[in-house]
Amino acid sequence: MTAQPTTVHRTGSPHSGPPRRTRRGAPAYKRRELLLQILCVAPPCLLLLALVGYPLVQTLYLSVMKSTLIQRVPTFTGLGNFVKIFTSSSFWTVAANSVIWTASVVVLQFVLGMGAALILNRRFFGRGLLRAAVVIPWVMPGVIAGALWKLIYEPYLGPLAQILGLVGVPAQNAAWLGNASTALFAVIVVGAWKGFPLSAVMYTAAYQNVPEELREAARLDGANSWQVFRTVVLPSMAPTIRSTLVLTTVWTFNYFDLVYVLTNGGPGNSTEIFPTAIYRIAFEQVNYGVSSAYGVVSIAVLGVFTFLYLRQLNKSGSLNR
Repeated sequence: MTAQPTTVHRTGSPHSGPPRRTRRGAPAYKRRELLLQILCVAPPCLLLLALVGYPLVQTLYLSVMKSTLIQRVPTFTGLGNFVKIFTSSSFWTVAANSVIWTASVVVLQFVLGMGAALILNRRFFGRGLLRAAVVIPWVMPGVIAGALWKLIYEPYLGPLAQILGLVGVPAQNAAWLGNASTALFAVIVVGAWKGFPLSAVMYTAAYQNVPEELREAARLDGANSWQVFRTVVLPSMAPTIRSTLVLTTVWTFNYFDLVYVLTNGGPGNSTEIFPTAIYRIAFEQVNYGVSSAYGVVSIAVLGVFTFLYLRQLNKSGSLNR
Protein backbone atom coordinates (compact mmCIF):
# COMPACT_ATOMS: atom_id res chain seq x y z
CA MET A 1 0.00 0.00 0.00
CA THR A 2 1.60 3.13 -1.17
CA ALA A 3 1.35 6.41 0.71
CA GLN A 4 -0.39 9.18 -1.12
CA PRO A 5 1.67 12.32 -1.44
CA THR A 6 0.36 15.18 0.60
CA THR A 7 0.15 18.69 -0.70
CA VAL A 8 0.99 21.48 1.67
CA HIS A 9 -0.67 24.81 0.94
CA ARG A 10 1.36 27.69 2.22
CA THR A 11 -0.16 31.06 2.76
CA GLY A 12 1.68 34.21 3.47
CA SER A 13 5.09 32.77 2.65
CA PRO A 14 7.88 35.13 1.61
CA HIS A 15 7.69 33.64 -1.88
CA SER A 16 4.00 34.36 -2.32
CA GLY A 17 3.08 36.86 -4.98
CA PRO A 18 2.41 40.55 -4.36
CA PRO A 19 -1.09 41.68 -3.30
CA ARG A 20 -3.54 42.35 -6.00
CA ARG A 21 -3.17 45.86 -7.29
CA THR A 22 -5.19 48.08 -9.51
CA ARG A 23 -4.05 49.24 -12.87
CA ARG A 24 -2.46 52.34 -11.34
CA GLY A 25 -0.40 50.25 -8.95
CA ALA A 26 -2.14 51.17 -5.67
CA PRO A 27 -4.06 48.70 -3.50
CA ALA A 28 -7.83 48.86 -3.82
CA TYR A 29 -8.36 50.03 -0.25
CA LYS A 30 -6.01 52.94 -0.85
CA ARG A 31 -8.19 54.14 -3.69
CA ARG A 32 -11.29 53.87 -1.53
CA GLU A 33 -9.60 55.80 1.27
CA LEU A 34 -8.50 58.52 -1.15
CA LEU A 35 -12.00 58.75 -2.57
CA LEU A 36 -13.47 59.09 0.92
CA GLN A 37 -11.02 61.87 1.77
CA ILE A 38 -11.92 63.74 -1.42
CA LEU A 39 -15.64 63.40 -0.66
CA CYS A 40 -15.10 64.77 2.85
CA VAL A 41 -12.98 67.72 1.75
CA ALA A 42 -14.90 68.66 -1.39
CA PRO A 43 -17.96 70.36 0.21
CA PRO A 44 -16.03 72.85 2.41
CA CYS A 45 -13.62 73.54 -0.47
CA LEU A 46 -16.49 74.29 -2.82
CA LEU A 47 -18.13 76.49 -0.19
CA LEU A 48 -14.86 78.33 0.40
CA LEU A 49 -14.41 78.77 -3.33
CA ALA A 50 -17.90 80.24 -3.66
CA LEU A 51 -17.69 82.56 -0.64
CA VAL A 52 -14.05 83.66 -0.94
CA GLY A 53 -12.62 82.70 -4.30
CA TYR A 54 -15.29 84.22 -6.53
CA PRO A 55 -15.47 87.60 -4.71
CA LEU A 56 -11.67 87.79 -4.69
CA VAL A 57 -11.43 87.14 -8.43
CA GLN A 58 -14.26 89.60 -9.09
CA THR A 59 -12.50 92.27 -7.03
CA LEU A 60 -9.26 91.75 -8.93
CA TYR A 61 -11.18 91.97 -12.20
CA LEU A 62 -13.00 95.19 -11.30
CA SER A 63 -9.81 96.80 -9.99
CA VAL A 64 -8.45 96.97 -13.55
CA MET A 65 -11.76 98.08 -15.05
CA LYS A 66 -13.54 101.41 -15.14
CA SER A 67 -17.12 101.09 -13.94
CA THR A 68 -19.23 103.99 -12.66
CA LEU A 69 -22.90 104.93 -12.43
CA ILE A 70 -22.72 106.69 -15.78
CA GLN A 71 -20.48 104.11 -17.45
CA ARG A 72 -22.06 100.88 -16.35
CA VAL A 73 -20.35 98.69 -18.93
CA PRO A 74 -16.85 97.98 -17.53
CA THR A 75 -13.94 99.02 -19.74
CA PHE A 76 -10.36 97.94 -19.28
CA THR A 77 -8.17 100.61 -17.71
CA GLY A 78 -5.16 98.59 -16.55
CA LEU A 79 -3.47 100.11 -13.54
CA GLY A 80 -5.33 103.38 -13.98
CA ASN A 81 -7.41 102.91 -10.84
CA PHE A 82 -4.31 102.24 -8.75
CA VAL A 83 -2.54 105.28 -10.18
CA LYS A 84 -5.62 107.33 -9.37
CA ILE A 85 -5.82 106.29 -5.73
CA PHE A 86 -2.06 106.44 -5.09
CA THR A 87 -1.93 110.00 -6.42
CA SER A 88 -4.95 111.06 -4.38
CA SER A 89 -4.49 112.75 -1.01
CA SER A 90 -7.64 111.08 0.33
CA PHE A 91 -6.06 107.64 -0.09
CA TRP A 92 -3.11 108.57 2.09
CA THR A 93 -5.48 110.06 4.66
CA VAL A 94 -7.38 106.77 4.72
CA ALA A 95 -4.11 104.84 4.99
CA ALA A 96 -2.86 107.03 7.86
CA ASN A 97 -6.19 106.76 9.69
CA SER A 98 -6.15 102.98 9.24
CA VAL A 99 -2.63 102.69 10.66
CA ILE A 100 -3.40 104.97 13.63
CA TRP A 101 -6.72 103.28 14.29
CA THR A 102 -5.34 99.74 14.07
CA ALA A 103 -2.15 100.33 16.06
CA SER A 104 -3.88 102.31 18.82
CA VAL A 105 -6.76 99.86 19.25
CA VAL A 106 -4.46 96.81 19.26
CA VAL A 107 -2.12 98.35 21.84
CA LEU A 108 -5.03 99.41 24.08
CA GLN A 109 -6.61 95.97 23.77
CA PHE A 110 -3.33 94.38 24.78
CA VAL A 111 -2.92 96.63 27.83
CA LEU A 112 -6.55 96.33 28.94
CA GLY A 113 -6.67 92.61 28.21
CA MET A 114 -3.47 91.88 30.11
CA GLY A 115 -4.59 94.00 33.05
CA ALA A 116 -7.96 92.27 33.12
CA ALA A 117 -6.27 88.86 32.94
CA LEU A 118 -4.06 89.65 35.92
CA ILE A 119 -7.07 90.83 37.92
CA LEU A 120 -9.33 87.93 36.95
CA ASN A 121 -6.69 85.38 38.00
CA ARG A 122 -6.78 86.65 41.58
CA ARG A 123 -9.19 85.19 44.08
CA PHE A 124 -11.86 87.58 45.32
CA PHE A 125 -15.58 87.63 45.95
CA GLY A 126 -17.61 87.88 42.73
CA ARG A 127 -14.79 86.86 40.41
CA GLY A 128 -17.04 84.54 38.42
CA LEU A 129 -19.61 87.29 37.89
CA LEU A 130 -16.89 89.73 36.81
CA ARG A 131 -15.47 87.17 34.36
CA ALA A 132 -18.90 86.84 32.76
CA ALA A 133 -19.44 90.61 32.66
CA VAL A 134 -16.09 91.27 30.95
CA VAL A 135 -17.20 89.32 27.88
CA ILE A 136 -20.30 91.48 27.30
CA PRO A 137 -18.62 94.11 25.06
CA TRP A 138 -17.15 91.38 22.85
CA VAL A 139 -20.43 89.51 22.28
CA MET A 140 -22.38 92.75 21.73
CA PRO A 141 -23.02 93.40 18.01
CA GLY A 142 -20.99 96.26 16.57
CA VAL A 143 -24.09 98.19 15.49
CA ILE A 144 -25.53 98.10 19.02
CA ALA A 145 -22.17 99.04 20.57
CA GLY A 146 -21.85 101.97 18.16
CA ALA A 147 -25.36 103.21 18.92
CA LEU A 148 -24.73 102.87 22.66
CA TRP A 149 -21.51 104.87 22.55
CA LYS A 150 -23.11 107.44 20.31
CA LEU A 151 -25.54 108.11 23.17
CA ILE A 152 -22.67 108.20 25.67
CA TYR A 153 -20.81 110.77 23.55
CA GLU A 154 -23.95 112.91 23.08
CA PRO A 155 -22.70 116.47 23.77
CA TYR A 156 -25.76 117.79 25.62
CA LEU A 157 -27.38 114.95 27.57
CA GLY A 158 -24.74 112.26 27.29
CA PRO A 159 -23.45 110.72 30.54
CA LEU A 160 -19.81 111.36 29.60
CA ALA A 161 -20.31 115.12 29.37
CA GLN A 162 -22.29 115.08 32.62
CA ILE A 163 -19.63 113.12 34.52
CA LEU A 164 -16.79 115.29 33.22
CA GLY A 165 -18.78 118.36 34.21
CA LEU A 166 -19.18 117.05 37.77
CA VAL A 167 -15.43 116.58 38.19
CA GLY A 168 -14.68 120.05 36.87
CA VAL A 169 -13.58 119.18 33.32
CA PRO A 170 -15.00 121.75 30.85
CA ALA A 171 -16.49 119.17 28.48
CA GLN A 172 -20.09 120.37 28.40
CA ASN A 173 -21.46 120.42 24.84
CA ALA A 174 -18.23 118.85 23.54
CA ALA A 175 -18.93 117.18 20.21
CA TRP A 176 -16.57 114.25 20.56
CA LEU A 177 -17.71 112.61 17.33
CA GLY A 178 -18.47 115.83 15.46
CA ASN A 179 -15.04 117.43 15.85
CA ALA A 180 -12.32 116.36 13.44
CA SER A 181 -9.66 116.74 16.14
CA THR A 182 -11.33 114.36 18.59
CA ALA A 183 -13.43 112.00 16.43
CA LEU A 184 -10.68 109.47 15.68
CA PHE A 185 -9.62 109.35 19.34
CA ALA A 186 -13.24 108.81 20.41
CA VAL A 187 -13.67 105.95 17.92
CA ILE A 188 -10.40 104.36 19.07
CA VAL A 189 -11.68 104.30 22.66
CA VAL A 190 -14.83 102.49 21.56
CA GLY A 191 -12.84 100.02 19.47
CA ALA A 192 -10.57 99.18 22.40
CA TRP A 193 -13.57 98.76 24.72
CA LYS A 194 -15.33 96.52 22.21
CA GLY A 195 -12.38 94.21 21.53
CA PHE A 196 -10.37 93.91 24.74
CA PRO A 197 -12.49 91.06 26.24
CA LEU A 198 -11.09 88.65 23.64
CA SER A 199 -7.54 89.54 24.69
CA ALA A 200 -8.57 89.20 28.34
CA VAL A 201 -9.93 85.69 27.79
CA MET A 202 -6.86 84.60 25.81
CA TYR A 203 -4.39 86.02 28.32
CA THR A 204 -6.34 84.64 31.28
CA ALA A 205 -6.09 81.13 29.84
CA ALA A 206 -2.38 81.60 29.03
CA TYR A 207 -1.65 82.93 32.53
CA GLN A 208 -3.27 79.90 34.11
CA ASN A 209 -0.95 77.64 32.11
CA VAL A 210 2.19 79.25 33.55
CA PRO A 211 3.64 76.73 36.05
CA GLU A 212 3.37 77.97 39.62
CA GLU A 213 6.72 76.32 40.35
CA LEU A 214 8.50 78.76 38.04
CA ARG A 215 6.94 81.77 39.72
CA GLU A 216 7.66 80.40 43.17
CA ALA A 217 11.30 79.72 42.24
CA ALA A 218 11.67 83.32 40.99
CA ARG A 219 10.24 84.63 44.26
CA LEU A 220 12.65 82.48 46.26
CA ASP A 221 15.50 84.02 44.23
CA GLY A 222 14.41 87.45 45.46
CA ALA A 223 12.42 88.65 42.44
CA ASN A 224 9.61 91.09 43.08
CA SER A 225 6.17 90.92 41.44
CA TRP A 226 7.19 92.96 38.40
CA GLN A 227 10.34 90.91 37.86
CA VAL A 228 8.38 87.65 38.13
CA PHE A 229 5.90 88.95 35.58
CA ARG A 230 8.60 90.20 33.19
CA THR A 231 11.01 87.26 33.38
CA VAL A 232 8.68 84.30 33.98
CA VAL A 233 5.07 85.08 33.08
CA LEU A 234 5.55 87.05 29.87
CA PRO A 235 8.00 84.56 28.24
CA SER A 236 5.63 81.70 29.05
CA MET A 237 2.70 83.62 27.57
CA ALA A 238 4.65 84.82 24.50
CA PRO A 239 3.13 82.40 21.92
CA THR A 240 -0.42 83.32 22.96
CA ILE A 241 0.43 87.02 23.03
CA ARG A 242 1.89 86.96 19.52
CA SER A 243 -1.04 85.02 18.08
CA THR A 244 -3.59 87.28 19.77
CA LEU A 245 -1.84 90.46 18.63
CA VAL A 246 -1.76 89.35 15.00
CA LEU A 247 -5.36 88.15 15.13
CA THR A 248 -6.68 91.36 16.72
CA THR A 249 -4.69 93.39 14.18
CA VAL A 250 -6.45 91.65 11.30
CA TRP A 251 -9.88 92.08 12.87
CA THR A 252 -9.31 95.71 13.87
CA PHE A 253 -8.00 96.68 10.44
CA ASN A 254 -11.12 95.12 8.92
CA TYR A 255 -13.64 96.79 11.28
CA PHE A 256 -16.60 98.40 9.53
CA ASP A 257 -19.87 98.45 11.46
CA LEU A 258 -18.54 100.18 14.58
CA VAL A 259 -16.88 103.07 12.72
CA TYR A 260 -19.73 103.38 10.25
CA VAL A 261 -22.38 103.70 12.97
CA LEU A 262 -20.34 106.15 15.04
CA THR A 263 -19.08 108.58 12.39
CA ASN A 264 -19.64 107.17 8.90
CA GLY A 265 -16.00 108.09 8.29
CA GLY A 266 -16.53 111.74 9.19
CA PRO A 267 -16.42 114.52 9.94
CA GLY A 268 -14.89 114.98 6.52
CA ASN A 269 -12.60 111.97 6.26
CA SER A 270 -11.03 112.27 9.71
CA THR A 271 -12.14 108.75 10.71
CA GLU A 272 -12.22 107.18 7.25
CA ILE A 273 -10.53 103.78 7.17
CA PHE A 274 -10.29 101.21 4.38
CA PRO A 275 -13.60 99.37 5.00
CA THR A 276 -15.66 102.58 5.24
CA ALA A 277 -13.87 104.10 2.25
CA ILE A 278 -14.55 100.99 0.14
CA TYR A 279 -18.23 101.06 1.11
CA ARG A 280 -18.62 104.80 0.46
CA ILE A 281 -16.89 104.74 -2.94
CA ALA A 282 -18.72 101.61 -4.09
CA PHE A 283 -22.27 102.25 -2.87
CA GLU A 284 -22.49 106.03 -2.49
CA GLN A 285 -20.30 107.18 -5.37
CA VAL A 286 -21.03 103.99 -7.40
CA ASN A 287 -17.43 103.73 -8.57
CA TYR A 288 -16.69 100.02 -8.47
CA GLY A 289 -13.31 100.25 -10.15
CA VAL A 290 -11.73 102.61 -7.61
CA SER A 291 -13.40 100.86 -4.67
CA SER A 292 -12.04 97.52 -5.92
CA ALA A 293 -8.56 99.04 -6.12
CA TYR A 294 -8.94 100.07 -2.47
CA GLY A 295 -10.06 96.53 -1.75
CA VAL A 296 -7.01 94.99 -3.43
CA VAL A 297 -4.70 97.17 -1.33
CA SER A 298 -6.64 96.18 1.79
CA ILE A 299 -6.41 92.49 0.85
CA ALA A 300 -2.65 92.83 0.34
CA VAL A 301 -2.22 94.35 3.81
CA LEU A 302 -4.43 91.73 5.44
CA GLY A 303 -2.58 89.01 3.55
CA VAL A 304 0.68 90.02 5.24
CA PHE A 305 -0.86 89.80 8.71
CA THR A 306 -2.61 86.54 7.85
CA PHE A 307 0.73 85.07 6.78
CA LEU A 308 2.28 86.19 10.07
CA TYR A 309 -0.61 84.66 12.00
CA LEU A 310 -0.36 81.31 10.21
CA ARG A 311 3.39 81.25 10.68
CA GLN A 312 2.93 81.88 14.38
CA LEU A 313 0.41 79.03 14.60
CA ASN A 314 2.87 76.79 12.78
CA LYS A 315 5.64 77.69 15.24
CA SER A 316 3.43 76.97 18.23
CA GLY A 317 2.43 73.64 16.70
CA SER A 318 -1.29 74.40 16.49
CA LEU A 319 -1.39 73.50 12.79
CA ASN A 320 0.31 70.15 13.34
CA ARG A 321 -2.01 68.74 15.97
